[in-house]
Amino acid sequence: MADMSIFTRYSFPEYWSSAVAATRPKWLVVDGNWSETDLRTWINAGREYGAQVAFEPVSVAKSQRLFAAPTKNPHHGHGIGIYPDASITLATPNQHELKAMYEAAKTGGYFDSPGWFEIIDAFGMRGARDRFVRLTSVAMTDKGIPVQTVNLLPYIPTIITKLGSDGALLTAVLGRDDARLKDPKEAPYILTRSNNNHPQVGGVYMRLFPAAEKVQNIVSVNGVGDTFLGVLVAGLAQGGKVVNLVDIAQKAAVMSLKSRESVNDELVGLKAELRAAVVATS
Repeated sequence: MADMSIFTRYSFPEYWSSAVAATRPKWLVVDGNWSETDLRTWINAGREYGAQVAFEPVSVAKSQRLFAAPTKNPHHGHGIGIYPDASITLATPNQHELKAMYEAAKTGGYFDSPGWFEIIDAFGMRGARDRFVRLTSVAMTDKGIPVQTVNLLPYIPTIITKLGSDGALLTAVLGRDDARLKDPKEAPYILTRSNNNHPQVGGVYMRLFPAAEKVQNIVSVNGVGDTFLGVLVAGLAQGGKVVNLVDIAQKAAVMSLKSRESVNDELVGLKAELRAAVVATS
């Protein structure tokens, strides 16, 4: 079961697509264990049948597969759709996977796409360093974490970067009519507002969530990332909003850190909290 290379040795693309067609999921979670070709198959199947697609990078090496195998169509991001027609809705890398994804996209020419540049230009990011520092920290800004997330946003409009004891950084594209652009309570988290009348882009949202708990005695890191994303998607599939679910997903990850099992048996105890967060959204 630990030999994940089986996912790259065997491919059944027709079956993958038919499975999505038969189940019609609200959310489809795809991870970096798949080959570059099968990643595209799953992602395209999700889009074709109306699912929101979440990407779990798995590791530094495997995270780069998302930005491999470019096609000849630069407007569509080498086979990955660009906002507002992005193929992937959400990704949850850690800071090391984020950097690897950024470098792979840069090396692969994904940042040379006219479609990518159009969205980046609409963000109005000029002179953003001071804002990065205000919303994160000098250390995170110097590591390039905020700017890496922003550069990937045209391909992945919502990115939650897991930062361990430093918490989780949410970076997201705001649509032109997003209510947060007019909400005074959300004003501290508005990184930029679009200044070129782009028909879809309203700005960029960036919010650092403190760690749910600083775990002193870690039992196992096995399954922590999957637990974080699993709880997050469980809430999203019920209609919750990302901003209301990050803290709960972090609590779930902490529970896994304290458990010898990949999934802590006590995780079910978060069910009521998750439901409350979904209700708060409506």
